[in-house]
Amino acid sequence: MFSKLFPRNKIKPDQAGFVRRGLAFAIDGIIISILSGLVYSGYAELKARVQHQPSPASRMIEALNKGEDVSVRAEGGIKVAPDQKTTLLDLLKGRIPDEEYQKATAMTDEEILNKYPKELAAATAEKAGEDIKARQQERNDAYNIIKEYIITLLYFVLFFRYGGRTPGKRLFGLRVIDLEGKQQLGWYQCFERAHGYVCSGLFASLGFWQVLWDRQGLSMHDRIATTTVIRLPEKPKEKKLKVKESVKKEAKGKVKKEIEEKIEEEQKSQAEDTKEADSK
Repeated sequence: MFSKLFPRNKIKPDQAGFVRRGLAFAIDGIIISILSGLVYSGYAELKARVQHQPSPASRMIEALNKGEDVSVRAEGGIKVAPDQKTTLLDLLKGRIPDEEYQKATAMTDEEILNKYPKELAAATAEKAGEDIKARQQERNDAYNIIKEYIITLLYFVLFFRYGGRTPGKRLFGLRVIDLEGKQQLGWYQCFERAHGYVCSGLFASLGFWQVLWDRQGLSMHDRIATTTVIRLPEKPKEKKLKVKESVKKEAKGKVKKEIEEKIEEEQKSQAEDTKEADSK
């Protein structure tokens, strides 16, 4: 049923399948995220030093020494969670008179919650709205710029240019090749393929799924850059080792047979000798 709906059309006989390509791309995505996190951490440290502010690492160490909760996010870096009373006082600030606020600073968490439930509810709702707006603006922050416009482009362009194999594709024995038979992909062609991933990711990643029904088994970024992905044959060394192993097995089998035949001949000769001795 599936094969009828999505026949495996190929422009090359050794063209890689959808699953293997998808797994390789997922591995590359993980590597890019790790590299982006490392680069962003270095950027945040450098920025803090230039602005003469405490770096994220020093803030984390200070928070751990105080016994506070620390969370690490790829996009936001290291954040220290304030205690509940501080959070409640921040919510009440500006919503109650200054005298009431001073009294609240001397209260416990439970007393603040019981005395100002309406004010806290309104402040929480307003803060939730601000958080939603902040999340929408996170796409333009330094992490996303580093990840999407620097690390991702450099990663794919350089690996496609030199060897045509990213770490993910190397792990699954794949390689990006030119459809016109060029030995090496050009710089602009590599950039086209890397940029083509963005186009393939639009509309529920239809450009990636296109491999299943395309007449030549090509994705959108394949067609943009006139490339495709092939599955490389086994390495000669592996083949030689397999041949050697098979030869050894055959040799061992022959030796075993020869030994068994000799043993049978000796047993027959012994049996014949015993018969002759009995007849005498």
